[in-house]
Amino acid sequence: MIVKKRFQNTIKREAVFNGVGLHSGQQINIRLKPAEPNSGIIFKRVDLKDKPEIKASIGNVISTDRSTSVGNKKIKVQTIEHLMAALMTYQIDNIVIEINGDEIPAADGSAKPFNDLLAKTKIIKQGDKTEIFTVDQVISYQSKDKYLFILPSNQLKLSYLLDYDHPMIGVQYLSYQFEKNSFIKNILPARTFGFEEEIKNLKSQGLALGGSLDNAVLIKDDSIVNELRFKDEFVRHKILDLIGDLYLIGSIRAEILAVKTGHHDNYNINRLIKKNIG
Repeated sequence: MIVKKRFQNTIKREAVFNGVGLHSGQQINIRLKPAEPNSGIIFKRVDLKDKPEIKASIGNVISTDRSTSVGNKKIKVQTIEHLMAALMTYQIDNIVIEINGDEIPAADGSAKPFNDLLAKTKIIKQGDKTEIFTVDQVISYQSKDKYLFILPSNQLKLSYLLDYDHPMIGVQYLSYQFEKNSFIKNILPARTFGFEEEIKNLKSQGLALGGSLDNAVLIKDDSIVNELRFKDEFVRHKILDLIGDLYLIGSIRAEILAVKTGHHDNYNINRLIKKNIG
């Protein structure tokens, strides 16, 4: 693993956002606040006694069931991946995210509203530096028919193959090299999606309680209920999730090849990268 460095970033002004949690169904408020250098990305549960905090890091992941959640015995914050993707877009390293519930709001099902929020705060460079990890060997992961490969590269490039045995999705493939403005336009607006036949079962498990056509693309047996933002919106959203999950280990430059992966696979490849870092 080759380590380079760049200056750390935070936000200049506070920003507030509210909305419904996709899985919890709770009405949630979050407040983004600047943080000192080397603080990290911190979630702070202001609704709990003593207002406990937890850092967004791979070591604090406690669940990858339909979303990525961090927590411990005192605190839990779920569905962080879309906000993390927006933070990665601006390379924000230090920020406090005050939240009055256990889930980041679903917004419109994408990361675009969080991007719009961050764009208003103004990003400021801090005096200290952080590490950028560049792999110098191939790192691979496989679980049944799911694959992830991390290849050496001086840029961040992602290629994703989505393959659903469903007539409304089928096979979608996208290869994408990260560039901030393009990412904001072409990846961050891609929304999460779900299948009509899964809704009853998900809700029985306490999931998707806040899901609606306002925050997810709904797929039926023979139709897509919402109007798509991109003809390949589903694979774009998978790249969005992958970017958000990868930011749990910080800035990385690599070529990433993913086949049919989800949050749990992203977590496992993060662990392998972390192990490679030492």
